[in-house]
Amino acid sequence: MSDETFRPQKRSIDPSEVQPPMQETPPQEAPIPQPTAAENQAALDQMAQMRERAKDMSTDGNVDIRSQEGGVQIQGNVPPQFKQALAKNRGEEFTDAPPMRVTGSDKLEELLRGVESSSLYEPIKLPSLGVFYDGTDGPADGILHMRPMTGEEEQILATPRFVKKGQAINMIFNRCTQENFKTEQFLTQDRTYMLIYLRGISYTPEYDVEVRDPETDQQFATVIDLNSLYVDYCPTEFTRDNLQDKLPTTNYKFNYRLARGDDEQTVQNYRERRVKNFDTAGQADDTLLYRTALLIEDIEGLTDKNEIQTLLRKLPINDVAYLRTVVNEPPFGVDTKVQVSSPYTMQEFEVELPLEANFFFPRAKRKETK
Repeated sequence: MSDETFRPQKRSIDPSEVQPPMQETPPQEAPIPQPTAAENQAALDQMAQMRERAKDMSTDGNVDIRSQEGGVQIQGNVPPQFKQALAKNRGEEFTDAPPMRVTGSDKLEELLRGVESSSLYEPIKLPSLGVFYDGTDGPADGILHMRPMTGEEEQILATPRFVKKGQAINMIFNRCTQENFKTEQFLTQDRTYMLIYLRGISYTPEYDVEVRDPETDQQFATVIDLNSLYVDYCPTEFTRDNLQDKLPTTNYKFNYRLARGDDEQTVQNYRERRVKNFDTAGQADDTLLYRTALLIEDIEGLTDKNEIQTLLRKLPINDVAYLRTVVNEPPFGVDTKVQVSSPYTMQEFEVELPLEANFFFPRAKRKETK
C-alpha cells in the first residue's frame, strides 16, 4: 500500500442486513474491558488539541519521533512550539537556546558560537517614530532592532527569482529584524532608512559608486559616506489626522495615505503587466498616475481608483504636481540627495543616491600589510 497509515472509517448499517449467527458463540473465559464514554471523549479531546497545535507548526525538514525509555526522542528540524508542548507535558522548563552542536567538528562549533556572539541586534529609531503604526503592523514607539546580514541573506539577494518577484528585500528585512512584524507593511520612508542602515552595519558606510558629471558628461568613481545622509524624523504635528489637503488650482479637497512596501510591489506589478500585455510603443506610461491614485483615499468624495486616475489625467498640471509631492514626500525620512565633487570641473553637484548592484555586493578592500 502506498499509504500505510490506518484510518478507521465509519459506516452506517441497516439492521435488516444483520444476519443471525449460524451457531452460538462459545462463552469467553475473561471478557475484554471496554473503555468508558468518558475515556473515549478524553482521548478524542487530546487528539483534537494535538491537531490544533500542529496547525501552528512548520518544519523545513522531516521529524522522526521514536519511543525511548524515559521519554521521547525527537530528530530532525523540530519547531520550538512542539518542543515547548513536550516540555510542558513532562513538567520541564522550556528554553529555546540554540543547540551547542550543529554538525561537524568541535572547531566548527567553536567558530559558530563566535559568530553568534558577534551578530547582535542593534536598536534603531525609524523616521516615522511609529506614529502611523498601531503595534501590529509596525512598532508603535518607532524602535526596531536589526542585526547585520550573514551569508544566508546574501544568498537570498543572489537568487534571481526572489529579486524578480520583489521578495528579496522583504525576506532580508524579516530575517534581520528581531521583532515579528511583516516589514512589507512598513512605510516606504522607514524601509528606505532600514535598507541604508542594514547596508552600513553589514559592510561599511563607505559606498563606492559611479556617477556622471552633468557638465562634461564624463563618468567617474567616488565614495559616498552613508553616515553623512540626513534623517528627518516625523514632526509632532504630522499625524494620521493630517493626511488631507486642498489642490491649489481647482481647490478640490482630498484625503490620502502614505505608501507602504506592499504598495510599491503593487505599482511594480502594474508596470510589468502594462509592458507584457500592451503595446506601449504608442502609449504614455501612466505608472506615476496609477501610483498617485493608489494612495488617494478620496477627492471630494470620489473613491473609485479608476475614476480617480481618470480625474488625474484631466486635472491642471499644477494640481497633479502638487498632489504627487504631498502624497510621495511626507516631512520625514532619509534625505537621499548627496553632494558629489567632480574631478573634472572641481564643482559640486547633487545626485540621488544610486542603488547599484554593489550596494549589497561591494568589493572587499584588502587591508594594507605593514
